[in-house]
Amino acid sequence: MPKAKKSGEKKTQYVFIRDPEYAWVPATKVSDNGKTAVVRVPQYGDEQDIICDGGASSAKYEDDEVPLKDYNRGVLPMQNVDENGNMRAFPDMVNLPFLHEPAILYNLKDRHVNGKPYTRTGDIIIAVNPFQWFKEIYTEKVRNRYARVLVWENTDGDPRNQVEPHVYETSALAYKGLAFDGHDQSILVSGESGAGKTETVKICMNHIASVQRGPTKGNVEDTKFSDPIVNRIMESNPLLETFGNAKTRRNDNSSRFGKYTQLQFDMGNASKKQFAADKASRMCNLAGSKCEVYLLEKNRVTTHDTTERTYHSFYQLLAAPDKEKAEIWSELKGTDYNSFAYIGTPPTDTIEGKKDGDHWQTTNEILETINVKGSSRRDLMRAMCVVLQLGNVSFMKDPKDDDRSVVKDRGEFDKLAGLMGVTNQDLVDCLTERTMKTRNETYKVPLNADVAKESADAFAKEIYSKLFLWLVRALNDATCAELNYEDGMSKNFGVIGLLDIFGFESFVRNRFEQLCINYANEKLQAKFTEDIFRSVQEEYEFEGIPLDEIKYDDNTDVLDLIEGKAGLLAMLNEECVRPKGNDDAFVAKALAANKKSPCLIASKTNRREFGIHHYAGKVMYDAEGFVGSNVDTLPTDLEECAVKSNNEIISKHLSNDKSSNLASKPKASTGKKAAPRRAKSNLVAATVWTKYKSQLMSLMNMLAQTNSRYIRCIKPNTYKKPSIMQHLSTIEQLRCAGVVAAVTLSRSAFPNRLENSVVRFRFSTMWDRSKYPSQGNNKMSPEEKMKYDCDALLTSALKPKEVKEGKKVMKAFVVGKTRSYFRMGALEYLESNRTKEIGTQAVSIQRYVRGWLVRKKTKQADGARRKAARV
Repeated sequence: MPKAKKSGEKKTQYVFIRDPEYAWVPATKVSDNGKTAVVRVPQYGDEQDIICDGGASSAKYEDDEVPLKDYNRGVLPMQNVDENGNMRAFPDMVNLPFLHEPAILYNLKDRHVNGKPYTRTGDIIIAVNPFQWFKEIYTEKVRNRYARVLVWENTDGDPRNQVEPHVYETSALAYKGLAFDGHDQSILVSGESGAGKTETVKICMNHIASVQRGPTKGNVEDTKFSDPIVNRIMESNPLLETFGNAKTRRNDNSSRFGKYTQLQFDMGNASKKQFAADKASRMCNLAGSKCEVYLLEKNRVTTHDTTERTYHSFYQLLAAPDKEKAEIWSELKGTDYNSFAYIGTPPTDTIEGKKDGDHWQTTNEILETINVKGSSRRDLMRAMCVVLQLGNVSFMKDPKDDDRSVVKDRGEFDKLAGLMGVTNQDLVDCLTERTMKTRNETYKVPLNADVAKESADAFAKEIYSKLFLWLVRALNDATCAELNYEDGMSKNFGVIGLLDIFGFESFVRNRFEQLCINYANEKLQAKFTEDIFRSVQEEYEFEGIPLDEIKYDDNTDVLDLIEGKAGLLAMLNEECVRPKGNDDAFVAKALAANKKSPCLIASKTNRREFGIHHYAGKVMYDAEGFVGSNVDTLPTDLEECAVKSNNEIISKHLSNDKSSNLASKPKASTGKKAAPRRAKSNLVAATVWTKYKSQLMSLMNMLAQTNSRYIRCIKPNTYKKPSIMQHLSTIEQLRCAGVVAAVTLSRSAFPNRLENSVVRFRFSTMWDRSKYPSQGNNKMSPEEKMKYDCDALLTSALKPKEVKEGKKVMKAFVVGKTRSYFRMGALEYLESNRTKEIGTQAVSIQRYVRGWLVRKKTKQADGARRKAARV
């Protein structure tokens, strides 16, 4: 245990130090010589016991010496603690005196352990998955409180100060921004699998649906909405989860696609709303919704880990009653999970507390609600059966020709042909042969058994991805305001968009899909950085601080590497159209064309591997299969066979890549004659990456027209257990979510800040008023006078920290209207030297008190002597 402090001893400095196992651990600084620091580290029982408590609950202490070069500007990050070293947690981390990576970690941990899943960082909500349901914070009464305080009531100052951080805050403010300011809104939800993105989006959507009812409508205990439009919109989520979600190692209900849902609102009469006396008269009503989907994980249709599952829809279909299965397809009756190669024995038949069979009933009820019934429902289910049956088709080498293949199991093959409604010969030909075309002739090339099986798998993946899009279009037809709201086709609707998209990924082996996902996250990070910069700019302008103090790094270099003229996208597309294009050649060309890029990493051990310095860290990619994954076009033989099918989804929708049946609105005419469009080459089909880039550009354009709000979801532990936080994985997620980058940007010049009133009270003992008098006077407002007092105080206290840059003297602080901002190391200097000044003043006080005591004793003694003399 540390020795007890003696009177006048230097104040303890509570700091964080790096730790390979726990990322950051608390410690107290004993001394430093400018190059290294000696620290005393409390030793706790395990990771969950590590807290900021000054070591009070630790078993013992160990001294350590740490190199200061490993820390930003050679300064150990300070803890946010009181005089005794106990944690001071804040609901809004903007108010943390010391805001840095370990401070964020331990603030989130303290709130997570105490049952507070939401924390605010300015305009960002950080949602830590509690792995339990806190009923008390999601009641209709709580919903109404957030709506009342943040939307309907008129309050002075920031109304968020009256409520705890919550996703209801984000949804309420988004509605307020749309209804009263007239600006389209978007809520961007991100996080890794299992962090709670999908659940968070559902909570937001439900709250928005609640808020739009107005300030007085609905009983506080009423959790059901009677509006049929709202009901259809709310039910859209479970349906997309059925067909687009799967059980993974990390999450039992993981979304395997990205989704941007646009809630559409009737904005009413703009001219009447402008002069409305009360807010209730200016509200807007939910009219419908549209959904755009991105990058469904097609590989999961045919392969998945034994501890995982393919899409929920297959398990629900196979868990249906035999009578219903027979109505879909006679051969489906009596089958189970093990009847189909793509399925196999599942690790569980229960998702989110419900059996697959129970989910099946719910799915059918929702399909009925969105008008997918009768023949359309039958086509949907039979298309799923085609996918399953393609997994059971097998091939073997033709005994007469090693280069050819023949069907191995005729029984399974005949079932598939009958199900699709095509002849056996048509199906055999499309799976075992490939049509090749040259300028002068067309001929058939036989496929060996392995390639034939790959062809069947590719067919299955394509059918499922297109039936998923068909379902999305059907859902949009049932929910979009244009088709379901009065005069919908002639109105312009206000929008609140909710983006639920895959977070940044880095695995042991990263493939084409990870590069696509991380590319999307780089694009979103660029917007995130731009929005954070704008909010910091607004704060600095309010406080009267020069904007040139803001310094930050953006991710332009990474985006140029990926999507530039000679970037990875261009190199890969070029290799896809080149005869005999391959993965090795792609990597070689990409490295050669971008050798000057600081973001590209060349592998020294594997010529098929390359790396990228992403905003969230370094990721190495294995390019095996990149060219094949990027082409991903269905051979004409399979397309021609599909057209002959009696299933409309297969015969008419395999070439439809859209998420909506609505025609795109024409762009406004500029009055200028458009330049002639260059004809497309017949040799080049749009690649996966080109289509994906086009989708992303469309998404970014939509988001750019909205006021964006951010929710960052964090998965605190891999055990999926409450009240546990693993430091390393949490820190990694904070980096990947851009939270650390946002903090770095917001405090690039001034990492620490305090309210002026706190500065005036806390450091007044360090103010030499005779040398540095305040320019404030009693004619000024209290706020203005406080600013001048703090400027004089800090000029006096931080004189040793001033730095000369040419002829200009750079102070270690800037005083704004309400806050003081400190450069790196300045606040730490004040804290460490404050006790010296207190000690000096204490000595002066002691001198006066001792003198007074001596005089008092002397006076008492003289009085006693005089009294004795008189006696």
